[in-house]
Amino acid sequence: MTTYVCQDYEYADVMDVTASDTRDLALALHELSWRIARFGPAQVGLEPLPASEVAVLRAVLEQPGRGVSDAAASIAMQPSNVSAAVRSLVARGLIEKRPDPDDKRMTLLHPTARARKDRSAIETALAGSVSQALGELSDEHVSALLRAVPAMRALSGAVTEMIR
Repeated sequence: MTTYVCQDYEYADVMDVTASDTRDLALALHELSWRIARFGPAQVGLEPLPASEVAVLRAVLEQPGRGVSDAAASIAMQPSNVSAAVRSLVARGLIEKRPDPDDKRMTLLHPTARARKDRSAIETALAGSVSQALGELSDEHVSALLRAVPAMRALSGAVTEMIR
C-alpha cells in the first residue's frame, strides 16, 4: 500500500486522490449525514437531537453499560461535554444511569426501551426515505451507491481509529 500526501493530509491508497477529490467526498458525506440525521427523527414525529446527544446516544446504544469516560473516548468528546449530553438524554427519557455492580462510585449508561424503540422507528423511516430517494436516481447511481457501502463503512472505521 502506498501512502499519499494530499495538502496537509496523509492517507494510504492505491490511486492518486487530489485535495479537491478528498474535499468533495468529505463535504458530500457530511451534507448527506446531516440531512439524514435531521430528516429521520422528523419523519416519525420526534424532535431532532443536538449532534452531541446523538453521538452519545449512539455510543450507548452500540455498547450499553459503558461509563461516561468510555463513551467520551469512543466518540472523541470531552467527558464534561458527554456528562452534559447524558443529563439531557436522561431528562428526555432516552438514557438511564445505573450503579456499576463492581464499583458503586461509578455509573453505567444504558439506553431506555424508548431509546431503542425510537431508534428502530427512525431507522425504518430512514430506510424508507433513502429507498424513495434512490427511486429518483439513475440505475447507475443507485448501483454505485450500493457498491460503495463497504467502502463507506471502512472509511467510518478508519476515521474512528484516527480520533482515538
